Amino acid sequence: MVRMFIIVLFVIACLIVFPVHAGSGLDMNPGLWEITTEVKMSGMTMPKTTNTQCITKDSMVPQAGTAQGQGQCEMKDIRTHGDTVNWSIECSGQGGAMTGTGEITYHGNTFEGTSSMSMQGMDIKTIMKGRRIGECQK
Repeated sequence: MVRMFIIVLFVIACLIVFPVHAGSGLDMNPGLWEITTEVKMSGMTMPKTTNTQCITKDSMVPQAGTAQGQGQCEMKDIRTHGDTVNWSIECSGQGGAMTGTGEITYHGNTFEGTSSMSMQGMDIKTIMKGRRIGECQK
């Protein structure tokens, strides 16, 4: 009877713990992605820009619209939950330090997301949409 109770407790513990990891595979198809970004800051909206980037399971955070060209940036605390990827970023450069966060949700061959950056009292919000357009070029 005690043995059966221990087995039942073990099964319940597995059911609680494993669903978080089992099936947590990101619904993202690796390859070449077209990414459109729209940047909003200080009451202004910049024109949308589009670029392409190879996105893989090892590099799930698109670099478009983050702080490219703003100095040295370090992605931190990248985590996934279901089909959503969250991260934080810290940059340093001539204009000063910049920090931010971001989140994107994948849907197989598309994604949408946002990132928010702050630098010396200025807030920058980037809205991203992406679609897979093919295989990565080698």
